[in-house]
Amino acid sequence: MSDIKQLTQQQFGQNPQGYVNSPVHASGADLPRLYDLIQPQPGWRMLDVATGGGHTARTFAPHVRCVTAGDLTFDMLRAARGHLHENGLTQIEFVQLDAEALPFEGGSFDLVTCRIAPHHFPDPGHFVQEAARVVRAKGIVAVIDQIVPENRRAARYINAFERLRDPSHAWAYSLPRWERFFQAAGLSVWHREPFERRHQLGPWAARMHCAPDVVLRLRVMLVQAPEKAAAWLQPEVYPHAGASFLIHQAIILGRKTGE
Repeated sequence: MSDIKQLTQQQFGQNPQGYVNSPVHASGADLPRLYDLIQPQPGWRMLDVATGGGHTARTFAPHVRCVTAGDLTFDMLRAARGHLHENGLTQIEFVQLDAEALPFEGGSFDLVTCRIAPHHFPDPGHFVQEAARVVRAKGIVAVIDQIVPENRRAARYINAFERLRDPSHAWAYSLPRWERFFQAAGLSVWHREPFERRHQLGPWAARMHCAPDVVLRLRVMLVQAPEKAAAWLQPEVYPHAGASFLIHQAIILGRKTGE
């Protein structure tokens, strides 16, 4: 297993209940928006990759035939199962899996989703290939994840900022790069929708249990961000305490080509 995957397991295994309860992961307009765009059908089989707290699985489970929720981290799966069972969703199957080596036969699902996770994957392009493999012809692959600008210097700076806070962050890509991942996997992109959220630096860093010196370095990175990175992050740094910034994300929907 790669170093980044081991870091991901350690990071998410430390506080799985925190991701179940996290407002950033549990709520947000992107979940109902994803549902409205996809319009899932009662007979569908769904796979939710890197399910985390199970929030995407929870949104879709009442409206499809069955859901398989997979994650690399066993403790995360256990926390998600407890949360969903408490909410009466007992028809969901939980599987420990690697997003880049899905343990399913080709064409097993009508819908594959992955939300706020691929920036932890060493090779998200290979993940998209795997998602395309296990979805049926005309099936849908749906990804929601962080995005960065196309400017390379700005992208490197923003990814370094993210990795300082969370060492399991591998890389966030631009929206055009995501579209190329989909196209290379034989998926026709039929919807792309960027959006943004403003985050307060303190709570954002606290979710990763960042030490005070790391929080200070993050604050300094916001203050010293180069022009194009600052235009993307739009930091607001207050004189005595506190700071906020934007995280950009996107919904990308692709349909598998072929008969």
